[in-house]
Parts: sequence; structure tokens; C-alpha cells
Amino acid sequence: MEKKLILGTTQFGLSYGINNKVGQISNNEAAKILDYAYEKDLVILDTAPVYGNSEKLIGDYLKKNKHKEFRIITKISSNKESLSQQFLKSLQNMRVEKVNTILFHSIELYKHFKSEINSFLEKFKGSRFNELGVSLYTNDDIISVIGDKRIDRVQVPFNLLDNASKRESVFLELKADSKKVDTRSIFLQGLFFKPPPEIPFFFNPIREELFSLHKLSKDFRISINCIALTYAIQKNYIDSVLIGVDSFNHLKKNLSSINNEIPKELSNIIDSINIKDEHILNPSLWPKF
Repeated sequence: MEKKLILGTTQFGLSYGINNKVGQISNNEAAKILDYAYEKDLVILDTAPVYGNSEKLIGDYLKKNKHKEFRIITKISSNKESLSQQFLKSLQNMRVEKVNTILFHSIELYKHFKSEINSFLEKFKGSRFNELGVSLYTNDDIISVIGDKRIDRVQVPFNLLDNASKRESVFLELKADSKKVDTRSIFLQGLFFKPPPEIPFFFNPIREELFSLHKLSKDFRISINCIALTYAIQKNYIDSVLIGVDSFNHLKKNLSSINNEIPKELSNIIDSINIKDEHILNPSLWPKF
């Protein structure tokens, strides 16, 4: 199961997540996390230049642990510099000659650099990176990259509320277009772990559904953590699932949760949840809490 996971490193450089009570991870804690991830064969790391000092922290770790070979995903996160400038800067930050995947960090950046992609691929693909992709939010975004054979993979939110009822059909279109599908935000930035009385007023439109997830957890005697992880991992049309952690113990807890399966009955119930206001599922549109 670990082979289907990607370790997100946003918290290596930023205090991130609505339920994050510990803030940014220390360098020592990050090293423990990377040691344990490698030991458990969780060897794909997701980072970006805009995640604080995440890239540089990874670079410092790799310099001290040259025998550990991680597969790295990083991103093009700005339109202020050329594709080549940003990419080479990321390689320098991480002290590596090559990464596995480069993602455009948004549909807007993909569109901005679209005319430069061919020359970028000719210059670097194969020698300095293996795959090009896009980090997306909406189904309309997904549809806009279908047919572009230069795009190898996409990264899209998927979770217990932003679920199969909303995503399955477009994910199957991506697979038919020979693209790999990575999912993120499986815990909805930690919102699923908020005790119901602590859920901010902003989420009132989905409060009933959040309550129902806690009830399902109780009824089936499976933790929310396990349900959220396993629900995504068990979908055959999803290639990899990105998990973010805010501590070494958090990573251990997540990895221990994936040794189980959730019943088909439970998966079908989750598939049937249909949130009408899809904007509330997009953390980039949330207010600051």
C-alpha cells in the first residue's frame, strides 16, 4: 500500500492545515519523518518552491543521506520566471540532478506556459525529469488538459466529500487519455478530524455531512483516518494518494491505518454523498481561520 502513497512536504516549510496544532515541522522532526518514510518504502516526495524552505530542507537531508533515493515531485509555481529558470532553481535547492515529476502548480500556469512546453520538454525531459503534469482543482480544469499528450499526470483533490460522485467520470476520462491520477486533500486539510463542536461556522452548509462521517466511523468501528485513506487507495482509477503529516507520530498513524480495508457497503455510502456547494470543498477559497 505504501507504494501508492506520496508524502506531501508542505508542512516542512509552512504551518499548514485547519487542524494543525503544532505549526511548521522542525528540521529534526522532518529528518525523522523522511527516515521512517524511506524505511517503509514511501519514497515519493511532493514539494514546491512556494512551500517555504521545504525544497532546501529536502536538499540538506539528501546531502547527508546520499544512499537514499527518493522520487521527487516539484512544481512550477510562478509566471515571473521562465520554466527553465524555475526548474533549475528547484534542482539547485534540492541538490539533485534530476526529479521524477514537474507539475504546473495551477491551471493558470499551465495555460500561461503552454506555448513553451515543447521546447522545455526537448531540453529537459528524460535527462532532468521524467514526467510533466498539472495540479488542478475543478472538473473543468481536468477536462481542459485531456487531449494534451504532453501532460503525463494530474494531481486533483479527492476525499470523503469531494468523492466518486463528483470525480469518478472525469478520472476515468483521464485514464482513457493515458494520464496518471494523483489525489490530494484526502483529509480536507484536517477538517474531517475536527470535533463537531469545533467546526467553524463557515462550514455550516456541510455540517450535516461532516457529522454523518463521524457517525459512519462509529457505526463501522473504523477511524476517520482509516476511512479517508483507504477510501482513496482502494479506487482503481487513482494511481497515487498524497498524504501530508505534521509530525513523525502522525506519519506512523497514517501508515498503520492503511493495512485495513473498508467494507464495500461503507464505500458505497460515501460514493453517494453529494455536496451541492462544491466551492466549500476547495481550501483555496476558504477564509483564514
